[in-house]
Amino acid sequence: MKTERKSSSWKSFLLTLAATTFSIVLTFGTSAVIEHRKLNAEKREMVLMIMYDMRETLKEVEQIDADLKDFFEVQVDLVAHPDKLDQRYVELATKVPVAQYTTTTETIFRSNIETIRTIGNILFVEAVSSFYDSRGRYKTIVVDDFMSHSDQALFDGNALGNLNTPNFIFYSEAFLRSMTVDFENCKKLMKVTDEDLEVFSRQKEKLMEATRSKIAEDVQETSSDRNVRSTRLQQAREEGKKQLK
Repeated sequence: MKTERKSSSWKSFLLTLAATTFSIVLTFGTSAVIEHRKLNAEKREMVLMIMYDMRETLKEVEQIDADLKDFFEVQVDLVAHPDKLDQRYVELATKVPVAQYTTTTETIFRSNIETIRTIGNILFVEAVSSFYDSRGRYKTIVVDDFMSHSDQALFDGNALGNLNTPNFIFYSEAFLRSMTVDFENCKKLMKVTDEDLEVFSRQKEKLMEATRSKIAEDVQETSSDRNVRSTRLQQAREEGKKQLK
């Protein structure tokens, strides 16, 4: 009898222990899976944010490169026909490159060590760093330098003839190739497709549209409040004048 009781107690203990162990494993295992998925989601979001910035930069650089080549064609014609400078000034001026991209994403990428840890792919990090380095040099060597040299050329035929646009085009094409290679390598490393970036782009645009709408509403409300306060202030001035009389 005692043996049966001991056996029953032992079985009960083992079942309890097994249930407790399973519960602990299930709890921590589920937490680990959830945390892992959360990290993967954050990693994917960061990668898409960075690569979207890279893609938009490439679009802008491609446009600048095209503008430089258009500028050169007009330049060649005007150098050969100086009397046309006044007529084609606007056409020439609109082809002077301007860099309009923001550096917000680059700043986040470079300044936050947690971003690099979350991504966890050193080759991707190196490719992105190379891309941003090239972008910085492109702005300095191509965009800024061309703008400074073209200022006088827009008004002076001799200066226009001396402007070495082919050299700037050469550098532009070289940087564009380098940045394109970095971008394509990043796509392969992180298995990001053009469709992925389009989806991210649409999501970002929806967010921006909602933000713009909210700002417009806030501005309208603030303007209304300003008008009310201005009216009250004007009434106070008039009341004050009456009191002084």
